[in-house]
Amino acid sequence: MRSAPDSELVRAILLCHLAAPSTPATQLAEYLGASLDTVRAAYRACHGSPEITHLVNSAYYPHRIRWAFAAATVQEWQRAPERPVRIRSGQPALSETVEIHPTRGTCNYRCAMCLWSDQQELTYATKQLDNKGLMSSNEWIGVLAELRANDVQRLVVSGGGEAMINPELPTILTAAADLGFEIHVYTTGYSIRPGSPLFDTLLRCHRIRFSIHSPEPGTYDRIAGTRPRQRALNRVVSSLGAIVAERDGFPTVGIGFVVQPLNHLQIEAMADFAAETGADWLDLRKDEVDVTTGLTHDQLELVRDQLRTVRRRPPDRIRIDIGDELVSIANGQIPDRSRTSECLGRYFRPTIGAYGHLTPCDLKAEPRFAQTGYDLGSVKGSRILDVVAASSGRRIPDDCAQCMPSSRTGNQVLHKLLDDLAAGIALYEQPFA
Repeated sequence: MRSAPDSELVRAILLCHLAAPSTPATQLAEYLGASLDTVRAAYRACHGSPEITHLVNSAYYPHRIRWAFAAATVQEWQRAPERPVRIRSGQPALSETVEIHPTRGTCNYRCAMCLWSDQQELTYATKQLDNKGLMSSNEWIGVLAELRANDVQRLVVSGGGEAMINPELPTILTAAADLGFEIHVYTTGYSIRPGSPLFDTLLRCHRIRFSIHSPEPGTYDRIAGTRPRQRALNRVVSSLGAIVAERDGFPTVGIGFVVQPLNHLQIEAMADFAAETGADWLDLRKDEVDVTTGLTHDQLELVRDQLRTVRRRPPDRIRIDIGDELVSIANGQIPDRSRTSECLGRYFRPTIGAYGHLTPCDLKAEPRFAQTGYDLGSVKGSRILDVVAASSGRRIPDDCAQCMPSSRTGNQVLHKLLDDLAAGIALYEQPFA
């Protein structure tokens, strides 16, 4: 490759980057016998290219979510250039996004693929995470004020059970909205009542995603652990429709559907169903932390066929968002589940659990996957900045038995961007910029 014309070498680097966008610039240079300047030239070829923009935003590109996360991180670090400097030097740092679990430490569903499918052995109590008691609304409001004062922009309300069954949630969400957070909510939707204080507060949020894992009531009940007499699916769809009808510009409303053995034949039907509900988008994902029994080879083939059909002929009036792992399956590729040397999750989506534990990611805040060694400290009775500072010197290995796909993606992207900065590749030179 050393003797290849520059244009050919740039093209080779570009193709390698698109095939593995988390690869650091120095590795690309080494693999292809190129200079960093030639890698820079390949990166520049991405800037303003309609063809590459179309590719990386396509439902056929198996790294679409990874690319989008990298682009968002580059923008965030350009707004706050001290953030990557602090991360590289091991100083305390908060990201623009923080996840919170303002729940009562439980859920009224028993979803088959969820971290909460077992509420007997894998609980906050059995993991000894409940010693200091649940966070009160006043404690949450104090934490929110501190986060906002330190330039946290985005609040994700998800996990730790079902937040909608916490009677104090309207107070907490109202405080978050008054502070100016961009609020994203994940919910089953079962406990939302049109006209209630909770409903009115949700209309002040920016994104709400309803977990609906089947368009068919019987399958929905089997997955969610609900009873037929509850008419749970009808109730959830009614609540979704009420928010769509009452909103004034926002929130945008979506549906999350996790492919698993019980619903693996319902992908096409779910796409049509989601469009009929009036939702703005449908997230298609796989049980990527492997709580349920894995899909068989024959089931994967059926999933692949349905995904290809949905990609070719998506329903009108709704955006279909297919996760990177499912895109790989649809393409006939092996999904990328590679890991890094160090977990950097606390720098892009740290999570505060229902009992005040600060953890590097949402998975480690849940009792099913909680481990003492990954607990960064408690914000109950302590300022979150003090907890972040006290834990900033701790190296967290990326060796968890299970890892969320968003964390795998985030870790690889942050490692690439930090490695590139160390090599002299500026943020504005990144192909994602």
